[in-house]
Amino acid sequence: MVGQELLSSYDILLVDLYGVIWSGTYLFPAALDTLGKLMSMGKKVVILSNISFVSKTVTKEYESRGLLAEVHFFDFVTSGNAFRDILVNHKLYFRTVKFPKKYFVYGTENAAAFAGTDFEKTYDLDEADFVYLSAVQFSDDERNRMSDTMKQCLYVTGTSGNDKLWESTSVEPFIPTLQCFLDKKKPIVIANPDKIALCAVLETPNAREYTSKPIVKQGLLARTYESMGGEVFAVGKPYPQIYRYTLENLAMAMGISLEDICKKRIAMVGDSLETDILGAKNASKDMGCSIDSILVLSGISARDIARTYGKISSEIVNKFFSQEKLTPTHLMSTLDMGAEVYF
Repeated sequence: MVGQELLSSYDILLVDLYGVIWSGTYLFPAALDTLGKLMSMGKKVVILSNISFVSKTVTKEYESRGLLAEVHFFDFVTSGNAFRDILVNHKLYFRTVKFPKKYFVYGTENAAAFAGTDFEKTYDLDEADFVYLSAVQFSDDERNRMSDTMKQCLYVTGTSGNDKLWESTSVEPFIPTLQCFLDKKKPIVIANPDKIALCAVLETPNAREYTSKPIVKQGLLARTYESMGGEVFAVGKPYPQIYRYTLENLAMAMGISLEDICKKRIAMVGDSLETDILGAKNASKDMGCSIDSILVLSGISARDIARTYGKISSEIVNKFFSQEKLTPTHLMSTLDMGAEVYF
């Protein structure tokens, strides 16, 4: 079987962005071509990403790169959209805080998610009910105060004025801040459960070209915080609420019920076992419908397989999944109509 036969058998395709369509530095041409063909067949293609910002903030960015609404996708849903829906509808709950209202931001601002809600930002950690943990980039000054050991895991991912912005391949630089939150008994909220993402970095501060490198994201920080004894509220894949939110909105756009949506053939296409594939399984159980999962080996999971077993082949793939508790419904090399389907 090749990709076209498998992908065209579905009515609705929920497609991850990072590692499936976007490499971290460029869009995969074959993936774009495949999305265009699926849309021309009348398939409902929904980009479903763990980006913590609402989709209006990010669609223009990706459209400028060539990922086009109504050409490559019907809808673009982020975990930021699902997070905002939770805020608007007062569905944010903690064990330790009864009526959360004030929040402290650690990382990048996400003003659009909070705009028009009852939640109020504070710059005083002591008076905050919870910490909103977003993508964290260190400044030159913050990096300079770190030990040489910590500096070795930091890479330049952007600039702000004359300052370089640094991200990390290790959780170690974040531990002192997480400990501070824990000491003050602050719950953490994340709108991106991804633990690692392939991001564009400069191998050296003065390098001229960006390369992809696995960078620590909110999900790994949240998992670390939980292991330290902290409380976490997470929104996005693999949690069911983002799938329900996405399919409810799709049903509304199509003028049918959620029950009718669930009768259609649905597949989640992603590169991560821990978010995309597990998410499809969780959502199926939560919603009482069947969402198949298609893992593509163009992102994080391919890196994990290759790191463990070496060059990917049919034999290596079978060996890897014989030891995994979580197995996708199907496995493809890439999101490509002509790609090999392993199973």
